[in-house]
Amino acid sequence: MDRMNTENSVSGSWLDKISKSRSLASLKDPLRRRYPFLDKSGLPERLAILGAGAEGRRLAEICARRDIEITAIFDNDATKRGIVIGNHRVAPSDAIGSLDRSVPVIIASHRVLGATLSLEAMGFQVAPFALLQVLAPEIFRPHMFYDGLIEDIYSNKACYLELAEKFSDEESVKVLDRVLGYRLTLDAKQLADVVDWDLYGFSGLLRFEDDEVYVDGGAFDGDSVRMFIDNVNGQYDRVLAFEPDPKTFGRLSNNLKEFPKVEVYNYGLHSARGTLGFNNDGSRGAIIAADGGCQVQVTSVDEVLNGDRASFIKMNIEGAELEALKGSAKTIATWRPKMAISVYHRPNDLYEIPKLVRELGSDYRLFLRQHDGGIIETVLYASV
Repeated sequence: MDRMNTENSVSGSWLDKISKSRSLASLKDPLRRRYPFLDKSGLPERLAILGAGAEGRRLAEICARRDIEITAIFDNDATKRGIVIGNHRVAPSDAIGSLDRSVPVIIASHRVLGATLSLEAMGFQVAPFALLQVLAPEIFRPHMFYDGLIEDIYSNKACYLELAEKFSDEESVKVLDRVLGYRLTLDAKQLADVVDWDLYGFSGLLRFEDDEVYVDGGAFDGDSVRMFIDNVNGQYDRVLAFEPDPKTFGRLSNNLKEFPKVEVYNYGLHSARGTLGFNNDGSRGAIIAADGGCQVQVTSVDEVLNGDRASFIKMNIEGAELEALKGSAKTIATWRPKMAISVYHRPNDLYEIPKLVRELGSDYRLFLRQHDGGIIETVLYASV
């Protein structure tokens, strides 16, 4: 995109507001005022929780320690209904209509758009758990998605404005603007008009041939591999699927055993071969972490391919994308593969990953798409 078109597209936008911000407070104070149920410290007096998963339980534990009243806990997952968290038995989500409308509902999930629209239509005050983590991080320890979220935008506003100029279509600038708008407001409605729900359809941005060599970083249980194979009508040369979580790898192997020319690796992708800490909860949120409860083996794309071709690389590896891209540098330089890289696991991934991709290949065209109604599933697409 040329500079004139970019400047026109950001005029009056969230990007424009960010460019004119003069202090961190000028970005944080409006967020606090947006949610009148919060006190000056960013705390509510009472709340209800929607979501009884790990984040919901963590929120409930913090509230109990801080004497923040919890009026009820809800979840739409039948397996969680009836379990006891603190002093509350988890109720089905459809019972939330009986709740006092003066009680704010905190959504303990990274997927918030659908619940926000539904609850607001019922007259509730609604916010994601991320709001408390951003405004009171000393009390509500931030998940890595939200750690320094607003601080990153203010400190690196020049980087985001520069990023807007590097995209190859106007839609990407719009997506970037709405993603930043969500981060500044934590109101999922900011994303409503840019969400493309087809996560592994690659947004029609990538063209596939019948001889693809697909490297899937973060293959989970094989769902993304199966969707790739569907996309190419079963015509491909090779698939390499990487999944470090021992609990999940067995499912991956079993689910893909009937597909030809598919290789599965019980490794995480990183900059080089090694052993790293890992939190292995068996979910999509299992991450490489220094304080992880177990050790996993990691390797690099360059080491595994050893000069062989890759035509498409996908990475959704819970914050290890930057290191894994560094470990793919030779493959990228030689073969110029198409790429689909998650850019949401850490706040600065949103600009650091596109910057690195262009450093690895200056001829890459960059596109940004949002595939869910929350902080997650923001994906950078790159092709030559």
